[in-house]
Amino acid sequence: MKKLYRNIILFSLPFLAGVIGLFFIPVDKNFSYHFVRGECENKASWMYHRMFEDKRSIDIVFSGASQTGCAIMDKFISEDLSRYLGKQVNVVNFGYCRRGRDIQYVMLKDLFAHKHPKLLVLEVPEDEPKKSHPVFPYLADSKDLFGSFVLFNQRYFSNIWNGIVVRFEFVKSKFTGNDYTDSETNQPEFGYQHSKQTVSREIIEQNKENWKRRLAKSKPEFLRRIELNYSKHYIEKIVQLAEQNNCKVLLLYLPEIGSNLQSPLLMNYYKQFSNVIILPEEIIKDKSNWKDTTHFNDSGAEKTSKFLLPFLTSDN
Repeated sequence: MKKLYRNIILFSLPFLAGVIGLFFIPVDKNFSYHFVRGECENKASWMYHRMFEDKRSIDIVFSGASQTGCAIMDKFISEDLSRYLGKQVNVVNFGYCRRGRDIQYVMLKDLFAHKHPKLLVLEVPEDEPKKSHPVFPYLADSKDLFGSFVLFNQRYFSNIWNGIVVRFEFVKSKFTGNDYTDSETNQPEFGYQHSKQTVSREIIEQNKENWKRRLAKSKPEFLRRIELNYSKHYIEKIVQLAEQNNCKVLLLYLPEIGSNLQSPLLMNYYKQFSNVIILPEEIIKDKSNWKDTTHFNDSGAEKTSKFLLPFLTSDN
């Protein structure tokens, strides 16, 4: 039996050494941002292009989930601010599908390594996400991947596994030639996600009921603190990253239609970092502004973008 155990260990050692070795190989950012193609309308490949290949500066960056992606007309804001200030102001919408503060941190870390924005506008929802973003392990370097062992990261071990997958695929691509980087030759200039769709009143009413049930449920305070710890950890890392790069931070509250929460549940927490911009009720409650209960359509995005302009001019 001891001989069997010894043989199993000896057989496993090269495999374990290979897996460990993968984490010492830096994954090419071009590979990792294109490896997740098919995600979020291939927005990661555009973000890579805008950060690493596009020579234009980035002066203002909006970061968040798809709510930001559908709310911020970066082309409109760029053109209007440039006219008003009499100089070129480049604005990007880095809203990426699904919530997760760790993916926003990783993307902003890459952004600050190559561009020098003066203003970061960070989306805040009614309540913070409780889990890691599923794309995080594909873009995170090894230090950030292992550093995500934060109480309570429910996806830590699955993130490590996916980190192994992307690194293995990167090594394999060197032999097969399939590097996933056959990206579009005509990348869009801006990141806003257009929509003319309008949500129905029935769906809004259903979302109102969903929010009533959600808010009626109470959790022990200690459990809620544990659940929020992961997101708070990365919010603080994002703010620190911005400060280290002399970038001002503003927070933008983007609620759903139907939640009826005029400010985020963590308002007091957010205010220690920055002012929180609250959109007017006439924008939020007008159903013609919504693609669905979570995302603005073109009408809502245009009104939101116009409303934000005065907040963006002071330091640009």
